[in-house]
Amino acid sequence: MPLDLTVSHLLLAHDSAGPRGVGRSAGATPALEEAALQTAAHYGPPTAAALFVVDLSPATVAVVRTAVAPSPGFHFLLLGRPLYDLLGDPFQIADRYPPPWAARGDLPGSEWPAEPLPRRTVAQILDAFHAGDMPWLLGGAQSLIDGGRLVFESDTPDESRVRLLWHLLPDRSRADLRPATFAPSLALNFHVTVTPAAAPFPPNHLTAEQTRDYPEGRYELALQIAVETNDQAGLDRLFARRTSADMLRFALTAVGLATAAALVVKLAL
Repeated sequence: MPLDLTVSHLLLAHDSAGPRGVGRSAGATPALEEAALQTAAHYGPPTAAALFVVDLSPATVAVVRTAVAPSPGFHFLLLGRPLYDLLGDPFQIADRYPPPWAARGDLPGSEWPAEPLPRRTVAQILDAFHAGDMPWLLGGAQSLIDGGRLVFESDTPDESRVRLLWHLLPDRSRADLRPATFAPSLALNFHVTVTPAAAPFPPNHLTAEQTRDYPEGRYELALQIAVETNDQAGLDRLFARRTSADMLRFALTAVGLATAAALVVKLAL
């Protein structure tokens, strides 16, 4: 079955009455629009330009931009989960489709080019180390892989920080995790949240200082070694690694297949 490359658009305005739909392309079904309206209501009135990712349905992932000017609103880019899983980088997705904030009514749909994103190089990862808060980036990558969530307290968005972190994660983790470069609260339970909300935070949420002090793990160490030794092949393998959830699904599938095979053999005797 060919991969569906459709990218649909949905525009919401947010005023004193709350969020409301003002523009949509053909793929933005009433059910998805309703899910987007609920998401916007939970997020709250936009107070800054930000990006976040949410699941609108089991089959649809949304990459969302918020705006304050010219008026508060949300731009939802809707992708089928197989396409989003293949890409995994919401920042490059959002960069390709700037929000048409002034548009209203019927919007044209889009289609992702039939090509993968460029592979990440050793030089790019080294640049990320130099450009960002390296202890936070490495600790953040390892803690997310270990199942943690990150909170960075700030009154303003920090897209550059989250972009750099996403650049260090394995492909599978990038597809599974949901970031927010700014959110007024933790209501939508993102895996990485830049927020003005004050501690105490829910269990398993690490602050910036806790992230910097996070114990070094295998992934973090392997990433540093690949970069320090200019090992592009090793970096490619590291980014292509399975997550623990993938391994669990594989193990459960194997057990299920073995059980089914044993049952078939038993019935045949």
